Amino acid sequence: MPQFWQIDATRWINPAHIVYVEDSPDSSLPSLYVTMVAVTSGLRRTGHEEYTLELKGESREAFLAYLARETGSPPPPPSA
Repeated sequence: MPQFWQIDATRWINPAHIVYVEDSPDSSLPSLYVTMVAVTSGLRRTGHEEYTLELKGESREAFLAYLARETGSPPPPPSA
């Protein structure tokens, strides 16, 4: 079973599906955009579907902490 990260009380993500992360710490409400891809299948085709989560507040901070821990990088400074 893959390792999941708990983002908030009701959301978990599989970090193996992350393809892109963009942080916007300077906006009025700092946001983090996490783009992931999942395999989709149908009767006649198999493909990939991309989707983006927008994380704010504690969810954003939790995700940044996961990234820092998993990559060994220092977390960015707290938002103003």
